[in-house]
Amino acid sequence: MNENAHGEDSGPRATPEVSVSLSDTITIFFSDIRGFTDTTEELGDEVANELVREQDAIVRSHIEAYGGDVVKTQGDSFMVAFKATRGAILCAIGIQRSVAEKNSNQAGPRIAIGIGINTGEPIRQKDGDYIGGTVNLAARICAAAGPGQILVAESTRYVAGRIELRKSDGGGVVEYVDRGLHPLKGFPEPKRLFEVTWHPTAFGEQPTTEAAPSTDETEIAALKAAVQRAISVLTRVLGITHMDDPGFPSLLECQDKASTLRVTFSRAGSEGRGLTAQKVLEDIQPFEDLLTLMLERDTLTDERWAQLDTAVVRVFGRTLMNAAARGRLSITVAEKLAVPPPSAADEPARERPKEPEPTPTVAPRSSVAAALAPPPLDERATGVRWWAAGYAAWSQWKPSGLAWAHALRAEIGRFPYLLSVHIRTAADHDDGQLAGGYFLLLEHVENVSPGFMRTVFGRAVGEAGVDPRALGAKLYELLVDDGRLRETYASFVRDVIQVAVPTPGMWADAGIVEHDDSTTLVSRPTASVGDAQEDSVQLTDLQDRAAERRFLVTLEPMTSRFFYAKSGKLKTPRDVDVRLTADDQPSDRAWYLSVRDSLSGRSDPKLIPTAGVTIPNLGRDNFGVWVAVFNSDPDEVMTCELTMTVKQPRQQSPGRSLFARPGGPAR
Repeated sequence: MNENAHGEDSGPRATPEVSVSLSDTITIFFSDIRGFTDTTEELGDEVANELVREQDAIVRSHIEAYGGDVVKTQGDSFMVAFKATRGAILCAIGIQRSVAEKNSNQAGPRIAIGIGINTGEPIRQKDGDYIGGTVNLAARICAAAGPGQILVAESTRYVAGRIELRKSDGGGVVEYVDRGLHPLKGFPEPKRLFEVTWHPTAFGEQPTTEAAPSTDETEIAALKAAVQRAISVLTRVLGITHMDDPGFPSLLECQDKASTLRVTFSRAGSEGRGLTAQKVLEDIQPFEDLLTLMLERDTLTDERWAQLDTAVVRVFGRTLMNAAARGRLSITVAEKLAVPPPSAADEPARERPKEPEPTPTVAPRSSVAAALAPPPLDERATGVRWWAAGYAAWSQWKPSGLAWAHALRAEIGRFPYLLSVHIRTAADHDDGQLAGGYFLLLEHVENVSPGFMRTVFGRAVGEAGVDPRALGAKLYELLVDDGRLRETYASFVRDVIQVAVPTPGMWADAGIVEHDDSTTLVSRPTASVGDAQEDSVQLTDLQDRAAERRFLVTLEPMTSRFFYAKSGKLKTPRDVDVRLTADDQPSDRAWYLSVRDSLSGRSDPKLIPTAGVTIPNLGRDNFGVWVAVFNSDPDEVMTCELTMTVKQPRQQSPGRSLFARPGGPAR
């Protein structure tokens, strides 16, 4: 089945039996009845077997309709292979919809199914079975899915992309809700999982009027109170900072989720569509748990601490939990406007929301926005185009509730070459829009020097006057010195690449793509920063392929340039040697980070040692290596040479598993 067959006007259709070659990208689907063992013990084998038969009929009908290939079944579980990732997701939605319909029409025992989906390149055996890490991860994701839930891996979410449902089915778009990092058995690092959600009317089902807001004022009031509280809690979470690292990745991911929920509640709260008070309170529970850990860490009992520890780690991961436990997280002044998390005495209200409090203690949203919003742009700044654009974008983003990481990905998606253009010349690009993206740098300065952005313009005018040329020079000087940009620019680059690589990715000057039988060199035909064109040369001679690749690059002050080495189809892993010289001297002014697959799994960036570094096992442990060369000097141009060599490893690792995953899809 064509991967793009399920568009707006597409629906389920029967397809021929799937025949899959060894190295195809395959989506593995697992489903399992939830609580089956308990049902068997409680109701007996006959009832349990009937549930299995009902589930079997439902699941098989949808698998056939969406072109899946049943690999095997075991008891109440299915393992299915799909060539079309979107087909797997639509099949899962169809199954859950059919199960919900069946449950609503019967009074006896009900089926509850959990579904887990992962996309990769599993190994297919002669008997048609699949093995390897892709399969193992899909099985673990299924085990993590709750009743009626569809969880997918990050790779599946990005391969499937946007899915629009048929107009005849009510239209609408399938949504992916980030459920955070999950520790999964057998995997050393937590995996990011997404829940697939859809609006019920997308399948032609009639909206329920059982709890319509117009007929139940109590439910309306309870929902509004819950939404009000949720926005307050999420605003508070968005005010959290890490005392040592303003770009702390785990916190940025947490705040990314918080900002997404905050926007959702703000839009839907007034109408109540798809929301109940209980659902809202359940969604914000992990954030309240985190706040409780931060604010009451010294007074919690061991039992309560253990409960909160488990809850926070499950949603946000161990790294953020450790930061909270060590007291490295703090809340800015904006949190004073928020309602404190509920105490234990408030818990009964969560079970059945009551009428709202007569006098809400939360400040109006306008007050929150006013506290977060920076002063408006001074009219005298309009002559300094780079500053005016960056400050305007920063002042609009600051009170929005949108997490820095989310905003960064969006901005780099628009302008992947942002960091390669000097901030003072950014207004000359893209009709001035590029300069607005530098609000990311202004926020970095504000984090390093709190309050700096609220006073810097007045100071600059006082010292340099209002002439645009002199004023622009003074603003830049103050950013560099008093804003500590001179000493922290390198950490800013580190924070950006940790969030933006591999997706949406940075504009790169050059790259190497390594295959078993060839090496492809990718370069830009012009020296223009942001040039979207690429030239590629394919090398097949072994001596040519093993040669050093030297990239000469000139960096403007406080800019960065990017390079990469990626694996194509590699059965034999490679090592990547990287070293940097600046002004003919060994230099460490570059970050490198390895990427475990083409969509996610980045490592922590590290500075390249002056002696250089070797990153092993490209194509086995790593899909690719990214290098960010930076010039942290505010005034001087830097000319440097980056050397990258992709070569056969000196010694193969002993005892390699037959099931080790080759690195990356074909390029």
